[in-house]
Amino acid sequence: MRKQVVVLFLILTSAIYFSGCIDDIIPVDETTETANASEYTLDPFIANVSCECGINTTTFYLFPDSPVKAVYVLENVDRLEVVPLEDITNPGTDVLSNIVIVAKPGGYNGNPAATVRQLSTSGPMDSIDYTLSEESESGQTKQVISFNQSLTGFVAYTMEVPMGQDFMYVPSHLSTVRVVLPEGYTTGNQFIGKVEPAPDSRYVDEQGREVLVWNNLRQNTSSSLSSMAKGFLPSDEEEQEEIKFKTLYLKYYSEDAPRNLLIGTSILGVGVLLVIGNYLRNRKKLNETIRIAEENWKKDKNR
Repeated sequence: MRKQVVVLFLILTSAIYFSGCIDDIIPVDETTETANASEYTLDPFIANVSCECGINTTTFYLFPDSPVKAVYVLENVDRLEVVPLEDITNPGTDVLSNIVIVAKPGGYNGNPAATVRQLSTSGPMDSIDYTLSEESESGQTKQVISFNQSLTGFVAYTMEVPMGQDFMYVPSHLSTVRVVLPEGYTTGNQFIGKVEPAPDSRYVDEQGREVLVWNNLRQNTSSSLSSMAKGFLPSDEEEQEEIKFKTLYLKYYSEDAPRNLLIGTSILGVGVLLVIGNYLRNRKKLNETIRIAEENWKKDKNR
């Protein structure tokens, strides 16, 4: 009897363990009822086809105290890695939601840029299966969207972020990066909201929103010494260099914030000057009172 209980316990334990290690496969055709492509702007923005990242573009649409809308333009890729921001104030929620894929098989597109432009105006696409899983590497957790084939086109999702007006992006692939700020907001003031690294360009779109663009967030990790060492190695012994990226961080604020800060600082400064002036005036009166009292005391003493 005891042996049967032990065997049953081991079977139940193994079932629970293995069930937690299997990723849930989420076919797009089963999520079409909840996925809403109209929530996204499929903008075929292509900075420079001849650049190292090709047509790959990552665009984030920011909203005050609301989830971020992310839209990727991808060329011939079979997976997308996302490093989300951890929201400790809202644990247990789905980090990524409303995943929308508007794409074509990547190996059958003669002109990827033309394909993306066509897809931006096309209607509903055929269902494309994907797998949403979680991976950890060097203590960093990533959400991974894997496709059943290489795709060229758009991948969009909604990402939960901590409340506030701070945004951080950890790149996982070569891409031109755009951040679209809410209308009436800006960034870059060293006292209110910084942005690192500095964007390569910025402009205002048709809706009056400020857009920041980074052409390349790849870190330059090569050195003259390492390059010289590689020159002495046979080509088949050279190790594949791991691409490292700069982390993008920005804090955005209302366009009126600098003026309001200046007004508030001026009022505070005037208040401080009034307090200091009142203190000095009362101190002078007190010293004068003490001086008169000492003189009267000396006169009374000499009598």
